[in-house]
Amino acid sequence: MIYVISYIVFQVLLLIILLIISKIKDKRLHQDHGEVVPPGFEPTNEVTIDPVTQEKRRVYFNPKTGDRYYKIEK
Repeated sequence: MIYVISYIVFQVLLLIILLIISKIKDKRLHQDHGEVVPPGFEPTNEVTIDPVTQEKRRVYFNPKTGDRYYKIEK
């Protein structure tokens, strides 16, 4: 019985550790997309609307680096 409980505790701790690591490593979390477009980015025809917040975002693309930038439009 003690082995079953220790196995479950280990699995829960492992899950928590993996979730923390994924929050730290996820680059999308740290992207500072806003209203000012950085230099080198070109506008595209792609526009998305967030279904929860109803924010409209236009996609900008940097052809040199391949990065995408999402500008909040009003």
